[in-house]
Amino acid sequence: MDYEMNGIPLGLSMALLMNEQAKAGYDALSETQKEHLILKCKDAGSKEEMDHFLYLPGRKRGKLV
Repeated sequence: MDYEMNGIPLGLSMALLMNEQAKAGYDALSETQKEHLILKCKDAGSKEEMDHFLYLPGRKRGKLV
């Protein structure tokens, strides 16, 4: 069962709540970019896979793609 809050997957919501830089990066995305990211996160099979979509490889957590 997938849990969502306002159309945003719970895991993504938690990641954004726990990291101010990631939240600021998400807020800076266009609506189209946000929708694309949300769809990728909904399709993720694990937290690690979702993290791959959220953070650029080799960068510190908080650098949202």
